[in-house]
Amino acid sequence: MFSSKKSFSATFQCRECGHEFRRNLPRVYIHMPDFDRQIAKKQPGGHSPFIVPQHVSCPVCNVLGECELTPRTVSTLTLTVIASSMAGGLAKGHPVKLISFALHDGTVMHPLDALDYYRKRLEAAPNDAAARMRYANVLRTLGWIDEAKEQYLHLQKSAPHLLEAWMGMASLFAATKHLREAKKMLAEIVKRAPSGMDMDWEAYLLDAQGYLDGSYPMSDLLPESIFLRSEIKPKRARKKRA
Repeated sequence: MFSSKKSFSATFQCRECGHEFRRNLPRVYIHMPDFDRQIAKKQPGGHSPFIVPQHVSCPVCNVLGECELTPRTVSTLTLTVIASSMAGGLAKGHPVKLISFALHDGTVMHPLDALDYYRKRLEAAPNDAAARMRYANVLRTLGWIDEAKEQYLHLQKSAPHLLEAWMGMASLFAATKHLREAKKMLAEIVKRAPSGMDMDWEAYLLDAQGYLDGSYPMSDLLPESIFLRSEIKPKRARKKRA
């Protein structure tokens, strides 16, 4: 039940029309700080720790953003965390990822709260390229491809020297299986990096060349790779509670 698999089967219920439906999800994130607070410590409030990194619309009334995971799916995800704590982690490639999201300064925050945080910063300072980049990255994290693409496009026009925007766009194209377009973004990095206008140009240049020549798999460019350094393992359960 908890072995590695290609997707996670989840059921949703539409808050608008009540319709219940099933979707196979390539990824589900569990934000462990909120899971520990809400589920383990039973402290209510805040966003759900169970994050589906994509838009989900109701197949009946077509409403977007009004579909929630059913209680039985939440129970399955909770059991997945318990199984992980007992086994010392989930199998490699498992679609459920246990993560701890943080702002650029290390402040732990739910991705949806981070989205609001950066949105407000942009409203106050629309020309703040750093805030727009972080806003785009959170959108990418949440799997909101079109919204993230809009922000990266804005940065490519207003601050083309920021190579992170080109890499972010390459990631979005890779996620939607437009590999030719992804490689075009990587080629732009190779072209622009030697100017040295980006402080981290050498690292971006090496990464872009690695993807283009096949040294790195293009799968590493997918949006979920943003969590490779922050994926966590829950504490191992005590034997008496197993």
